[in-house]
Amino acid sequence: MKTKTKLIAVSLSVLLFSSLLAVTLYSPLEINLPRVFAQEAPPSCTAKDWKDEDVSGTFLRSECAEVKLQEPQTFYRYYGGTAKMKGSYLTTDQYQTNVKAIQELALNQNWGNDANKMVSVKVPAGTTVYQGIAAPQTPSSCYPGGGQQTFIQDSRNSELVWTEEPDLTVQNFNCPQQEPSENPDTK
Repeated sequence: MKTKTKLIAVSLSVLLFSSLLAVTLYSPLEINLPRVFAQEAPPSCTAKDWKDEDVSGTFLRSECAEVKLQEPQTFYRYYGGTAKMKGSYLTTDQYQTNVKAIQELALNQNWGNDANKMVSVKVPAGTTVYQGIAAPQTPSSCYPGGGQQTFIQDSRNSELVWTEEPDLTVQNFNCPQQEPSENPDTK
């Protein structure tokens, strides 16, 4: 009985070792994801050079990741009212209504962006972007945030390709009166 148990244990050990060796030697898929170690602090937007803008406060917990695009990527921008088509705040999220964009991107209506238009923007490889989650704005019951947010420093870069998208479904957005707040690039 002992011999049979030893034989099974040795067989399992050899099988485990050969499986680990095969996985180590055979690596057909290489993924270029940044390594994150448990002892590292979460990514922070506060140390960036924002050209006198308060960008960090627009990200949830002032956390974002600096990403150098390895290939061109398409983002979206929701704008309207006093907000311009070409701006620094983008998203990977596509919304069907302006109200959803206003809420999830926390577009405080005191800033003048009624998000009744959408544009796609193709950002070239090699561009550095800052990505995270949109922070809630006051009052958070109206502007909870939570949508994906991308910030680019130079929205006037001639290599960016801006394309008007079909109109959004525009709905009335009502929020209780609030105190005016600062306008970060009219988001």
